[in-house]
Amino acid sequence: KEERYTVLMSEYYKEKPAYLKTSIESMLNQTIPPDEFVIVKDGPLSKELDAVLYFIDKHPGLFTIIENKVNLGLGPALAKGILASRNSLIARM
Repeated sequence: KEERYTVLMSEYYKEKPAYLKTSIESMLNQTIPPDEFVIVKDGPLSKELDAVLYFIDKHPGLFTIIENKVNLGLGPALAKGILASRNSLIARM
């Protein structure tokens, strides 16, 4: 039986867009790919980071985006992501 799991990511405006793209592609190409991504935008992101999220349109229903109006910090951002996850197994990326 395939295990269902969520990939949880928190993004901050100082992150490198190439790293976000590589991380998402890596998880999509796993032997057992996730059936959900929860991405927390921890405060406003750069245009370049927002542009990487084109994956959402290519995979309808796979991505859940949570937008914090201000940066809360990693711990609170991830806590919000955990609450939004539909799976009990969560891979932190």
